[in-house]
Amino acid sequence: MISVRKPAVANLFYPAKIEKLRDMIESYLEEAHLFNYKPESLISPHAGYIYSGKTAAVSYKQLLNLERGKHYTFLLIGPSHYVYMNGISFGYYDYWLTPLGEVKVNKEKILQFAKDYPHYPITLNTVPHQREHSLEVQVPFLQVVMEDFDIIPVVYGNIDPLYIKRLIEYFKDENTVVIVSSDLSHYYPDNVARQLDKNCHLAVEKLDTSYLEKCEACGKIGIEGMILYAKDNNLKGKLLDYKTSGDTSGDYSAVVGYGSYIFYK
Repeated sequence: MISVRKPAVANLFYPAKIEKLRDMIESYLEEAHLFNYKPESLISPHAGYIYSGKTAAVSYKQLLNLERGKHYTFLLIGPSHYVYMNGISFGYYDYWLTPLGEVKVNKEKILQFAKDYPHYPITLNTVPHQREHSLEVQVPFLQVVMEDFDIIPVVYGNIDPLYIKRLIEYFKDENTVVIVSSDLSHYYPDNVARQLDKNCHLAVEKLDTSYLEKCEACGKIGIEGMILYAKDNNLKGKLLDYKTSGDTSGDYSAVVGYGSYIFYK
């Protein structure tokens, strides 16, 4: 029997109507700057599109630097917001559904990982994915930008970032791009948020996890795992775009920070 993950946050975080969703993403992408870096990994925010969509689009615009006509796998890594858990959970469905259609999950690679690492803190239980938005909001962007791809969806709970690093090491190859999902600081006045979020920027750009001590990203474990991988594999990190929710809502009294980052050779 084929299992399909249905959208949990359509009409909440992004439009549920196909045309409206595609138009929104395309307008954000059109506005986004294309840098001259081929992405090995991206960090992208996961709030409602009206708040973080423009920043997310800067991350996804960089996928245009990938080779056209080639099949890619995207390793999606995000925090579990609704289910407390130890370790990681694979989104072990056959397909993930969004208003833009179905996306294939690479179950073969997931199963192989589970066989190769029988003592790894993982579960194929899909419960942590059912309401989770941190990965779901990434998928429509992929559907608009990419032609031929599948996904390996991973949410994590309480886990050492070294396990995330090892996960990336296992799946990462020239046809696999890692996407780490994270927002930054939450509900500070705008000027305070910007100072706090500078620590996240420095951690990525200097590949120095000590800056993460003062970074209040909700996906900090995923970011740290990616930085550790980047450092060991001679990648560079760069901040591409940064905004706060104040930039879209006009309310600067209590904002959420959103960053777009890239890791490249």
